[in-house]
Amino acid sequence: MNSPRRLRPPRMNLWARAEYARLNAAQGILAASHTDVLVERDIPVPGGDGVTLLTDHWMPAADPLGSVVLIRTPYGRTGATAAARVMAERGHHVVVQSCRGTFGSGKEAFDPFHHEAEDGRATLDWVRAQPWATGAIHSWGFSYGGLTQWALCDEPDGPNRMTIGLSSRRFDDAIMYQGGGFAVETMLTWMIALDAQERSPLSRLLRIALAKRRLRRASLAIPLKDADLFAVGHRFPPYQDWLENRTPDDSFWQPLHFAKDLQLVPPVTLLAGWQDLFLVGVFDDYLALREAGRPVRLVVGDWTHNGPGAGVIAVDDLLRGFAEISADEPPAAAVRVEVTGGGGWRDIARWPPPSTEREWALTAEFGLAETEIDKFGPGSTATLSYRYDPHDPTPQAGGRSLNPFDSGRRDQRRRELRDDVLVFTSDPLASELTTIGEIRVRLALTSDNPGFDVFLRVCDVDPKGKSHTVSDVYLRAPA
Repeated sequence: MNSPRRLRPPRMNLWARAEYARLNAAQGILAASHTDVLVERDIPVPGGDGVTLLTDHWMPAADPLGSVVLIRTPYGRTGATAAARVMAERGHHVVVQSCRGTFGSGKEAFDPFHHEAEDGRATLDWVRAQPWATGAIHSWGFSYGGLTQWALCDEPDGPNRMTIGLSSRRFDDAIMYQGGGFAVETMLTWMIALDAQERSPLSRLLRIALAKRRLRRASLAIPLKDADLFAVGHRFPPYQDWLENRTPDDSFWQPLHFAKDLQLVPPVTLLAGWQDLFLVGVFDDYLALREAGRPVRLVVGDWTHNGPGAGVIAVDDLLRGFAEISADEPPAAAVRVEVTGGGGWRDIARWPPPSTEREWALTAEFGLAETEIDKFGPGSTATLSYRYDPHDPTPQAGGRSLNPFDSGRRDQRRRELRDDVLVFTSDPLASELTTIGEIRVRLALTSDNPGFDVFLRVCDVDPKGKSHTVSDVYLRAPA
C-alpha cells in the first residue's frame, strides 16, 4: 500500500484541471473548507470473491474522520480526479474504485454488469470497516457509474444517499432494446470506447481518429454478429451475449435488473438529459420510486450523454445532500427541468407536470394541423408512402444517441430531403410556445414487410428554416 501523498495541481491532466476550475467556479457551489488534500492510490480492496479491486482514497488532511463518497467506475480513476478533489476539499473522504476487469482491478476481461452487486457490497463493507469512515456514505456517478449504485440497492444497509446521473437500473430496457429493437449503434460505440481506453496514448489516439469510420462500417455489418470484428478487430464476448439475449424475459438479464425492492432504495437524485439515451429509463425509475413513496429528486437538463453540463449540478447535489443527511431530512420529491433554447430552469412539483394537451394531426398534404383532442375526423383520404432500402439505411442525425459524433440538437434538413423520410410541417406559430411534458403519438400504417421499424422525430424549425431535434421515439413492430 502506498503512503499518502500530497496532491498538487500539476499532477492533474489538462482535462482534470479545466473540470476542477469549472466546478469551483460554479454559481452557488459550497465553499471549500479544507485546502490541504491527500490521496492514497492503488489500494487493493477485496471484491466479492476476493479479487483485488484497485482503489484510490482522497481525504482532507486536517480532518481524518468523516463522511464518505463512493465512486465505482470502469472508465479509470483519473476521470474522477476533479470531482474527487472538490469533494475532499469540502471535508469528505472520496473512494474511487476501478470495476473488475478494468485499469488493474482483477485479471479477467471486463464483463459488464455481472459483478457489480457482489463487488459493490464488498467495497461498501470495506469502507465501513475503515477507522476514518465515521459518517454517512453517499454514492455518486454517471452512466455505468450509476448502474454500480443501483447494484448496491438489493440488500439492506446500502448507501445513505445516492446521486445517479444519466443512467438506469435496467440497462437492457433503458438503452439496449428500447422500443423492441437492438441498439446497434449504441452498443458498438460503447464497445469501441471500452476497447480503446486502456491502450497506449498513441494507439488510443489512432483508434479515436478511426472511430467514426469504424462505427459506420460496423453498423452496416451483415450478419450483425460480425459487427464487433469491424468495430474493434476482434470478438467482444459481451456483445455476442447482448445480441443473443434480446427479450425481456431472458434469464440472462434477470440477475442484472437491480433495485427490485424499491423500499431498499435510499434517498436519491436522478439526473437526466433531454438529448441523452437514458432519458426514458430515468423517467421510468423516477415514476417507479415516486409510486413506491420513496424520496426522489429529478433534474433534467439540456444535455447529451457526452456533454459536461450535468457535472456541476451532480457535485452540488452531493455536497448539499450531506447536510440533508446530517439533519435527518431526506430530499423531498421535486423536479427541476431546463427549458431548451435558453428558456432557463423551472421547478415543478412532479413529472409529468399538469398540462393542457394540444393535438396536431398529420394531413395528406404533408402538413400538421392543430385540432381539438379526439375531435379530428378522417378528412380526405390519401396514400402516403416511402421505400426503405437496407443497403442505404436512413442515417442517424442527432437526438438521444451515445455516438459523440452525432448526438444532440442537430440540424435535420439534409435527412429530411431523403426519399425514405416523410416530413409533416405546420404553419409558422403565431406566438412563442413553451412545451413541458410528454409527447404521445397515435399512428396507423401498413407495411409490405412483416417486420419493420417506426421512428418519429419532433423538430423545431427556426425562422431561417433550420430544423432542430426536440424529441423522438422508436418502436419495432413484431414480425
